[in-house]
Amino acid sequence: MVQIYRYVYVLIFLAAFTAGAYAQDSSADGPTIFVESRCYTCHTIKAQEAEIEAAKEAFAKSKGVELKDKEEKEEAKGGDLSDVGNLRTKEWLTKFLKDPRPYFKDAKDCQKEAKKKYRKRFKGSDEQFEVLVTYLSSLKYGDMQEAGFESCLIEE
Repeated sequence: MVQIYRYVYVLIFLAAFTAGAYAQDSSADGPTIFVESRCYTCHTIKAQEAEIEAAKEAFAKSKGVELKDKEEKEEAKGGDLSDVGNLRTKEWLTKFLKDPRPYFKDAKDCQKEAKKKYRKRFKGSDEQFEVLVTYLSSLKYGDMQEAGFESCLIEE
């Protein structure tokens, strides 16, 4: 009987350890996934600039690379996402991030951007994808888009 209890305790310990490791793995937050997926190379989130910068610094440090100075950075071609949660539904974001091509205008420059976006579409785990979509849909800070920014997305 003691043998059975030991076996049960070992199983409980292994289950708890595995669950703890899984929970730790799933604790990555939206800004971290946004940065690790390199979304920041085309998009900004001005409303959470400090969080994004901190996530970028942590990511760069973990990879042993240096970030570009702010003055050297290119213009955010994809625009600012500070209000994307008000502009798009979670369902729309899910479809767009899986295959963005149908959402782009037919103009030549926009189709070129659509091809780039498709190559850069999200490639993380399903869990990371869900965290990213939830994070993006929570961004409801109001319009912080640069003056003169023209979106290549089809208006709905």
